[in-house]
This record gives sequence, structure tokens and C-alpha cells, in this order.
Amino acid sequence: MNKALVGIVAALGLGACRPEAIPKPRGYFRIEHPAPTYRTVQPECDASFELPQFAAVERVIGEQSTDGTCWFNVVFPTLQARWHVTMVPLQDADLSVLIEDAHQMAFSHDIKALGIGRKRFAFPEHGVYGVLFELDGPVASPLQFYATDSTDHFIRGSLYFNHVPNPDSLRPSLERVREDTRHLLETLKWTAR
Repeated sequence: MNKALVGIVAALGLGACRPEAIPKPRGYFRIEHPAPTYRTVQPECDASFELPQFAAVERVIGEQSTDGTCWFNVVFPTLQARWHVTMVPLQDADLSVLIEDAHQMAFSHDIKALGIGRKRFAFPEHGVYGVLFELDGPVASPLQFYATDSTDHFIRGSLYFNHVPNPDSLRPSLERVREDTRHLLETLKWTAR
């Protein structure tokens, strides 16, 4: 009887040593993107730049206005992402107003943003100067930029994903697009009118 009692107490003791059940956090699929190979594109808007092979330029209806403003999208189909890009000739436009509008568009997301970083860039060999805005948190447009040569050209872009802006699940795709955007800006060249 003592052996049976010891056996029961030992079984109860071993059963009580299990760790407490804790719910696991939601997981996300691992996303691996191929290393990009770049090609030069010219969207008929007085500029050329390099994009990865898996991206495409999509023309917007009414892509050329009477004042020379041009709209196009840079589409990343596998990432479900799209750059909305506007090019404005500076002959009849006020550069300071365009720059202020670009800053206001980026900072209009500050309600949801956990932080907004501004990275200035300058590529004097191509006459390209501007700012890349990197917005952290659940924002609709996590990357925005503007670039200009200060005399003839101004370009502004906003990145949007085609799904809920969850920073954790978007991180791999956002990193890929961020690298491609830096490459786009480094290779941006103004073309002659």
C-alpha cells in the first residue's frame, strides 16, 4: 500500500510540473526576395532611372497635362506595392511650394506614425537633390520622396501597399522596396525636353 501511495504522489507531482500554457503570438510567412537585376526605364516624363526586373512602369490616364505635369506608377506586383509618382516641370511652378507640399504630405501621416525620418540625398553628377521620408508604424505610405534639380524638374513619389499596413508583416517587402528606391534615386537622370 505504501508503494501504491508513493506511486500516486509521484505521478501527481510529475503532472503538476508542466509549464503553464501561454498563447503563441501570430506568425507570418517567411518572405525571401530574389536579388534584383536592374534595367533602365524612361516613362516619357523627362526622366530615366533603374528599376528591378520584377517592377514595371504603369501609365496613368491623363499622364501628360497641358502644363507638362506627368503621372505614372511604379508597380511591384509580387510585393503588392505601388509608387505613385508625379513629375512637375518648374518653368511655371514654384519650387518652394512643391517642396512644402511634399513635406506636408509626408507629415500628414504623423497621427499614425511612430516616427518620421528624413534622409537628404544629393547626386550632383546627375543634378539630383532631395529628401527620402521613412515613416515607421502602421501608416498608409511608409516611404515618400521628392527630388529636384532646382531649375527645371521636380519629382515626388509615395509608396502604398495593397493590404493592411501592418509593419511587422510588411517589413521584408518594405526593406526590398526601400533598397530599390535608393537605387532608383541614385540612378535618376533628367532627360532633355
